[in-house]
Amino acid sequence: MQTRLVILLFLVTSTIGGQHERRLLKHLFIKQQHDPLERPTKNDSESVSVHLAFSFINLIDFDIKNNVLITKFWMTQTWQDYSMTWKPQLYGNIDAIRIPTTKIWLPDIVLYNSVDENYDNYMKTNAVVAHTGQILYVSPRIFKSTCSFNTSSFQIVRINITTSTNTIDLSSYVINNKWKLIDSYMTLNEVKYECCPQAYLSVVLTIKIRRVLDDFPININGTENEDK
Repeated sequence: MQTRLVILLFLVTSTIGGQHERRLLKHLFIKQQHDPLERPTKNDSESVSVHLAFSFINLIDFDIKNNVLITKFWMTQTWQDYSMTWKPQLYGNIDAIRIPTTKIWLPDIVLYNSVDENYDNYMKTNAVVAHTGQILYVSPRIFKSTCSFNTSSFQIVRINITTSTNTIDLSSYVINNKWKLIDSYMTLNEVKYECCPQAYLSVVLTIKIRRVLDDFPININGTENEDK
C-alpha cells in the first residue's frame, strides 16, 4: 500500500510539472511571439550586449609545417532577451528553462581565421533561459585555425586567434606533453571595412607556448623526430 502511494504521488508531481512547462513555452513562443530571426531588442536602434568567456581546455595539435593550430575550448555566451521573461509564481515557480538553440536568437560569432572545412561544426547544446530574460549558452568548441611560425626562433611560438571574445579562463587547461603554455593575453580591436559603415569588434588572443624540446626534437622544416 505504501509503495503504491509513493508511485502515485510521483506521477502526479511529474504531470503537474509538465503542465507548467508546457504553459510557459506557449507563453514565450506564442503569446510573446519570440522569433529566432529577430534581434532581442525593443528598439531597432539598440545593440545587443553579449558577454563571452573562453575556458581553454586543451591544445590538441600544432601542425608547424602547415601552420595550423587545433585547440579545444568551452565557449560561454550570455545576453538579455526581453521576449523571454515570465513570472515564476504563475508557472509552478519555474525560474529557468532549457531550450534548444535552434528555437532562439543566437549571436553571430565565428572564428575569423578558421581553416576547418566544417566551418560551423560544433556540438549543439541547450541554452538556459532565466525568467529575467538572461540567456546562458555554453558549448564545447574545437577550433582549427591558421597561425604563423618563425623557423629562425622555434623555441617560442606566438599564436594569434582572432575571434569575438572578451575573457579567457585557464583553470581547466589540460597540460600538453609537446607544448608548454607560457602565457596568454588578449587585445580588443574595433575594425571598420570599406563594405560596411558599422564597426566590428574582435579580440586577438595571443597564446605563448614553448616546445618541450628534450622529449620531442624538432627540425626547422617543421617535421618531428620523436625518440623511441
